[in-house]
Amino acid sequence: MKLRSVFSIVTAVVALSCYAGDMQKAAEYYSQGDYEQSVEEYESILASGQESATLYYNLGNSYFRLGKMSKAIINYERSLKVDPTNEDARHNLEFAKEKTVDKIDVPEEMFITRWWSNVRNLASADAWAYSSIALFSLFVIALLCYIFSTRLSLKKSGFALSLVALVFSAITFVLAYQQNAIQTDNSHAIIFAPTVTIKSTPDVSGTDLFILHEGTKVEIREYVGSWAEIVTEDGSKGWIDVNAIEII
Repeated sequence: MKLRSVFSIVTAVVALSCYAGDMQKAAEYYSQGDYEQSVEEYESILASGQESATLYYNLGNSYFRLGKMSKAIINYERSLKVDPTNEDARHNLEFAKEKTVDKIDVPEEMFITRWWSNVRNLASADAWAYSSIALFSLFVIALLCYIFSTRLSLKKSGFALSLVALVFSAITFVLAYQQNAIQTDNSHAIIFAPTVTIKSTPDVSGTDLFILHEGTKVEIREYVGSWAEIVTEDGSKGWIDVNAIEII
């Protein structure tokens, strides 16, 4: 084994050990009720380049305890981007949203759309991708059995299994693609300004449309200079100063 490879492995092990130790220290501060120090430790871990769903989730909990809802919300959102199966983060996110000023009525999704979203969130993009590969491999094996088997029963079974495997391979591929698009999406943000006026144009002289408060989630459509066109979850549109928001 090359010296460089050994060094890389040792560095990775040391980094993981430090990460685990720092996470434990932050958790101890949290359990002692020292949420400010807990936040400082978690933020320090993030600044070192480490990232995980648990880290964002724990940081969100610390901010929640401090009453900083916008910071709690964005960290719960980031936790779900890394691991969409984190139901604790999803539950706490909804609870934190109830503490914000803006109560936006989100249009109810159709049953099939809601069901598909729930299925997609059962696993990460990587997990769905691995499932798709495994199912496609099963499709190839079953197809070979159908082509080369001399027994009629094996041909029938191979043909049926290959069709089922191909269909589910395609479905899991779509789920992986969509989940990856969500996890790598940078078009959503959380408002961090206590109060911000949404304008009709990307300019301070634009007409005042409506007011939003910190903790509200928005979708960014485009940028013009230091302004961003945003859409709220109920479909309201307008322009906001980019300094008032933070990307999830």
